[in-house]
Amino acid sequence: MTKKIWYKTLGVYLCLNGMFLILGLSSFEVPGDKYDQTLHAIGKMLIIQHYSPKKMDDTLSAIVYTDYLTAMDADKNIFLQADIDAFDQYKLKIDDEVNGAPIELFYQVIARYKSRIDELKKESSDWFKGSFVFREDGSEVYYPENNSYPANAKDRSKSWISRIRYNVLENFVEGKDARDLSKIDSLKNKTNETVLKEAIEVVRKQYTKILEQYANQNNNDELFSIYANAIVNRMDPHSDYFLPIEKRSWNERISGKFYGIGATIGEENGYLKLTTIAEGGPAWKSGEVDAGDLVLKVGQGDAKPVDIAGFTITDGVKLIRGENQTVVSLTLKKMDGTIKVVKLIREELKIEETFARSNILKVDGKKIGIINLPKFYYNFGDANGRSCSEDVARELERLKADTVDGVIVDLRSNGGGSLQEVVNMVGLFIPEGPVVQVKGKTGRPGLYLDRDSKISYNGPLVVMMNEFSASASEIFAAAIQDYRRGLIIGSGSYGKGTVQRPYDLNHFKNKTDSFDLGNIHITMQKYYRVTGSSVQLKGVTPDIRLNGYYENHKVKEKDQETALPWDELSKQQYITWPDVPELMIMKDHFHKTIDTVGQFAKFDENAKWLANQNDLPKTVSEKAYRELVKNIKEKSSFNRNLMRMDSDLDVYGIYDGATKDLIKIDRNNRVTNYYKRDRYLAITGELMSKWIDKAAMTSN
Repeated sequence: MTKKIWYKTLGVYLCLNGMFLILGLSSFEVPGDKYDQTLHAIGKMLIIQHYSPKKMDDTLSAIVYTDYLTAMDADKNIFLQADIDAFDQYKLKIDDEVNGAPIELFYQVIARYKSRIDELKKESSDWFKGSFVFREDGSEVYYPENNSYPANAKDRSKSWISRIRYNVLENFVEGKDARDLSKIDSLKNKTNETVLKEAIEVVRKQYTKILEQYANQNNNDELFSIYANAIVNRMDPHSDYFLPIEKRSWNERISGKFYGIGATIGEENGYLKLTTIAEGGPAWKSGEVDAGDLVLKVGQGDAKPVDIAGFTITDGVKLIRGENQTVVSLTLKKMDGTIKVVKLIREELKIEETFARSNILKVDGKKIGIINLPKFYYNFGDANGRSCSEDVARELERLKADTVDGVIVDLRSNGGGSLQEVVNMVGLFIPEGPVVQVKGKTGRPGLYLDRDSKISYNGPLVVMMNEFSASASEIFAAAIQDYRRGLIIGSGSYGKGTVQRPYDLNHFKNKTDSFDLGNIHITMQKYYRVTGSSVQLKGVTPDIRLNGYYENHKVKEKDQETALPWDELSKQQYITWPDVPELMIMKDHFHKTIDTVGQFAKFDENAKWLANQNDLPKTVSEKAYRELVKNIKEKSSFNRNLMRMDSDLDVYGIYDGATKDLIKIDRNNRVTNYYKRDRYLAITGELMSKWIDKAAMTSN
């Protein structure tokens, strides 16, 4: 239905302490239904709180209108041009709706959208009736992007059929290759016609599932969220509207805890499947739930259950998780074919992937500690909740007890989290001093300081980052770099220099209404390094660059149309670390000893080529497809092989060996196993070893 921008799925949000702040706003009566009230509340909050709100007028209304229709139909293969013509009368009315007029466009669009999805489901059986013989003259071309909406249903079907034909070609070639490599008679004796029929059937099932997912996601609340975010996202990429259920998911990500049944979920033939059961969790304690069960329906308490066939894992999880001590009913299909309804009471569980973990890398006779931190987590409102700064301090003590010679803090793909937690964590490595500056819409800067002169670790330090390291990660890396406390190694960071805060919109609704308006996260500050420079758009430039696999794709802040501009403040006074690593020696060692033949330059060249392939027209012929696949495999294999090693590094975890939690054990093992083949870790370890040797020679 929609194409979610990648950085939303990754969660690059940065929050200040305190979940909800209303700043003295008082309740008032708002006319209209739930969506009217929500949109009007959003408009008021943007004006009051956003760092740099755009004027909501006809000009912006026209832009939002285009954004909204693109979000609803990014590929231009659902709506017809006649639909767009009918919607055009509302093009300049969105600003009026935000400012208090009744909502009209949203209802017109979703009504037409639902009817078009129903049409597509009925038409889809005809898409597979034509010939799937592929010409080799290069005359048939598939265009991944449509420049205009189809004039009629026939033209729309042509667009779907064009995509389907290319997907069938992909599966046909893969099927032929699998047959030719097989040693099993039943496979290697298949004719081309049989392989083609199987390819067509695979794609038919895929598209049936896609359309079912479209239909299942026709919930008005979810569709309204798309409309609201078309407006809110125009302020900047990180201001967002959250439905009540999405707000809960955000809280789970930032706190590292949730309320659920204690099971991990996968997918099998269009159904959600319970893949593992956590020992001690509600599912395990019931004795009625097993790994391998398919989830057919999910119900809340005694309410009628929802059929979740065709649901994505994300949407299914939203239903299965909920509030603490509430009842969820699961209709399960057991592996023996029986159907069973099980009622479970949700309990507090931990998202183990969120929490800090330590490993040790042995290199050149030295032990180097690695702290893996996926997020700067903090359990807002819970005095007994976990915080990343406390956990990292604990990991540092464990590493020091193991007499490590240096420490690596791995912030790769860490999308951010709590501002106060990152300040606390910087304080583990430096004496007291300024860490980060902030500025709100009033223009008056503020300052976050580490006021504790104690240092948890004073040895050699490296921070690893990549293009998905954002927000709080960038604050940490920038402070370490500005204080010259350690080295930053990896690809250039994301470039998110803004701070968001969540606001509860229910403060604005009519007191007599029971529905929930949801929440809005608003960019209300920008943050700056102690040097005065913002990381907004520019990110943090590593001291030694190791190319990121997706760095050449348009995935960073600077690639977002609505990103706020870069600026700077005055420099703060601070004292740099006395034991400064000799950067030029490290760079020289990297180029002369590690990257001896310029592999990373070739990596960049390949990455740029790969980044440009997705949206290019494709010739629908087996020869052209095989040539394209050959080039993609060669270039991507070179890049991935540069990032991954053939043999294991000497890495081991220093986890709690007494735990019996299978999910925790699995997470620990996955981190360690990833590190064992991580060439970037190997390079970082070698550079740190060189630094340690140089420091030892200097001290002698």
